Amino acid sequence: MPTTQSLGGRKPIGSALLFALSLALAGPAAAQDQGTAQGTTAAPQGQARARTKAGPSVQPIQVWDARIEGGDLRISGSVRKSGVTVILDDDISVLSDRRGRFEFRLPYRPATCVAMIKAGEDEREAVVANCAPEGPAGKAGETGPAGPQGTAGLQGPPGPKGDAGPKGEQGPKGEAGTAGLPGAKGDQGPKGEPGARGERGAKGDPGPKGDPGAKGDPGAKGEAAGTVAAPFRVVRARSCPETGCTLSCDAGEVLASATCQTGAAAMLDGEAKASCPSGGMVGICARP
Repeated sequence: MPTTQSLGGRKPIGSALLFALSLALAGPAAAQDQGTAQGTTAAPQGQARARTKAGPSVQPIQVWDARIEGGDLRISGSVRKSGVTVILDDDISVLSDRRGRFEFRLPYRPATCVAMIKAGEDEREAVVANCAPEGPAGKAGETGPAGPQGTAGLQGPPGPKGDAGPKGEQGPKGEAGTAGLPGAKGDQGPKGEPGARGERGAKGDPGPKGDPGAKGDPGAKGEAAGTVAAPFRVVRARSCPETGCTLSCDAGEVLASATCQTGAAAMLDGEAKASCPSGGMVGICARP
């Protein structure tokens, strides 16, 4: 019995010692396995970090917001440098601030709801939210009724006188108009200058022989034969019958001039005779 108790009393103690010894031997191995496991796990994390650093670079133009709100187009973002001109749809431009940020805010809608943003040599597109693209044009409506005619405006001032145009071609000759009423008789004009002497007319037929005239009074006593006669002498016919007046020079004389008292031209008959229709006449006979 004592032996049994003795054995029975030592059995628990031995078991505890064996458990402690096994823990002591298993500790370094477990630590080594844990370190190996940690090393194996750390390697992928390092690779992941390296891949993150080697990932795609930041875009030259970043767009944070692009939408239509409150009737305005709002686009905000950033570029790589400050003071850069950022252009929207090749028309609207702003400058980036000292951090490279920019913002558009204006009443504008892109036709396709896709905005083109440029900054230097960089460019990109941005889809605008809350935007509907422009649809096709509708059919033209019917023409409405004509409105009432408005009141005439005030007459404007006359414009400057224009330049004279080129001379036009002569038009066709018009038809002759109706004859007008005869005008009042005008005043007698001044006496005209005497015309050139006409050509000598043809010799007329001799008239009928006249009745012998009454015997004239005896003439004045002539000069002595020894006196030399003048080369010219004046002959007159103071009154004329209805058949007219006739002047004639003596033999050896020629009629140098003949004038009718009425102003009419005398009719010459040869070189020594002339006649007038009426009113008397004056002539000059010359001795050659």
